[in-house]
Amino acid sequence: MKRHELTAGCTDGAEDFDRLFDALWSPIGAATVQAARLRPGANVLDACCGSGASALPAADQVAPHGAVDAVDLAESLLQRGRAKAATRGPANVRFVHRDVLEWPAPRGGYDAVVCSLGIFLFPDMAAGTEQLLRQLRPGGRLTATVWARGALEPLPELTFRAVLPERPQLLHAPPSANPLEPIGTPESYREWLTARSLSFIDVERHSLALPADSDLLWSLVLGTDFRGLLDGLSTDAVERVRERFTAALLAEGRDAIDFSTLIGTGTLRRVAPFRRPGGGASWLTATEPTSSIPHTS
Repeated sequence: MKRHELTAGCTDGAEDFDRLFDALWSPIGAATVQAARLRPGANVLDACCGSGASALPAADQVAPHGAVDAVDLAESLLQRGRAKAATRGPANVRFVHRDVLEWPAPRGGYDAVVCSLGIFLFPDMAAGTEQLLRQLRPGGRLTATVWARGALEPLPELTFRAVLPERPQLLHAPPSANPLEPIGTPESYREWLTARSLSFIDVERHSLALPADSDLLWSLVLGTDFRGLLDGLSTDAVERVRERFTAALLAEGRDAIDFSTLIGTGTLRRVAPFRRPGGGASWLTATEPTSSIPHTS
C-alpha cells in the first residue's frame, strides 16, 4: 500500500470495514447520491460500490421503476451489500463482482454514474474516469467523490510510523505520487473534471469528522488498504503496531479526525443532429443538463 492511500473497500477486512458503515461510509454515500440528483426511473451505475453506501440510497431514489447496477471487485463487501439490500428491501439494486472498467454499458447508456471514493483506485485515474463517462448516455451525469485535501490526517503517517519498527525497509522505499494531490481543492477538482470534457460542473465540499477513538480508527486501518502494511506480520507484531498507533494517536491530542470529501458532478454533453440550410447534418451541444431525466430508449 502507498502511504497516502485510503481505499473505501478492500478484499480483506470486510468486517472491520463495515464497522464504519453507519459512521463514515453511509454519510459520504448519501451525500454523493444527494448531489447526483437522481430521479425516479433512472438507470444508474454505482462504480466501486463497496458494501452499498451509495448504491442503497441511489436505489431508493430511482424506485420504483429505476435500477442500480452496483459493481466492485471485492466480493466480501458485495455480500454485505446484498445482505443490507435484503434487509432493507430495495429490489432494484444488484451487486455484481466485476472490474467496473470492463463492465458493459446497457444499450443507450446509463442515465447516471455514481462513484463514491473510487476513481483514485484506478491504475490511471483520468483514463478510468473517462471510461466511466463512456457508460453514460449523452446528457447523462457523473458524480464522483474524492477525499478533500487535509482529510484523514494524521492517520496515514501514524500508521506508517507504527509499522516501521516491524518493517524498517519501508523507510528506504521511494515515495509514491499521490493521485489526489492535483484535485484536493474545489477549484483544482473543477479544473480536472473540466479536462474530462464535462459540462455544467459543480463541486461541493461535504464536511465530516469522526471522534479520534483509537478502537474505531484501528478498524479503519484493518478494513481499508492500510491493512496492506500489516500483511505477513505475525499476530504479536500486529498487536505491537496497534499499541504504537494508539499511543501516537493519543499523543496527537486530537478530539476528531477530518474525513471531509469533495463531490464533483458534471454532465456528458448531449448532442442532437440538426440540418444545416442547404442540407447536411451537423451537431448541436445541449445548453442544459438532462441527466436527471430517465432514459427511455
